[in-house]
Amino acid sequence: MNRTVTASASAITALANAALARVATRQARVPLDEIKARALDRPAPLNGKEALGSEHIVVVAELDPAHAAPGQLAEEYEAGGAGVIAVPVRPGANGVGSSLTAMNDANVHTRTPLLCMDPVVSSYQLWEARAHGASLVLLAASTLHDEALVSLVERAATVGLTPVVEVCSARDLVRALRANAHTLFLRPPQYVADGSVQIQATLAKLLPLVPNGVVRVTECGSTPRRDLISSAKLDADAILVGRTHLAEGAPRQAVADLVAVGSHPALSRRREQAV
Repeated sequence: MNRTVTASASAITALANAALARVATRQARVPLDEIKARALDRPAPLNGKEALGSEHIVVVAELDPAHAAPGQLAEEYEAGGAGVIAVPVRPGANGVGSSLTAMNDANVHTRTPLLCMDPVVSSYQLWEARAHGASLVLLAASTLHDEALVSLVERAATVGLTPVVEVCSARDLVRALRANAHTLFLRPPQYVADGSVQIQATLAKLLPLVPNGVVRVTECGSTPRRDLISSAKLDADAILVGRTHLAEGAPRQAVADLVAVGSHPALSRRREQAV
């Protein structure tokens, strides 16, 4: 048992150190005081938690940061009814920078809250995300020690951002709740190409453990429509839909179709109170 805990702690340390090294490189280029000034020069972030709370399951549309016009793509998502737009991290040496540029462009073109998917390991990233238009930030419980998780959840709220804590196991969930996280992103430990079964199995295990009042975000696998319905029936508040599913055809219509499915009266979480 002790060996397992030690190995887990070592893995967390290695992941966190690698992420901190990447952040340090960016901070060397743009010092904290400068990035903080840029952030405070912007309008206050939108209420991310509020955007994820609705009578019906909310569609979180994933933006492609490599898109030729990410701002226009974000407009299409917004027009289709996306409640939040997620901006993932691109792989490669300059991936985070280009992702932040895409998020900045999306912020200029829309009024939909943006979720920065670069997992936070340093308070610098909070100011960095806000400076580029984010309203929500991702914290991965699996890459943070308890003290860091508690500190970053608190700090994100202070900066004006909504912290979304990624949990992949019951242990992660307990740690996130102890850190006073109010918004969770529940997903399997490892994503696979045909991940619908794994995702739903993870959700069926974790969602019943989440207390009332905590926002629950899930993700879709290979079948967005079916996964959205399953997630809604498991009482999820929102579902992240990957950019590959939204790139098939017209992005606005792809989002609108999923929003329409999620808005069906049978999937309303408040249908019993309305009767």
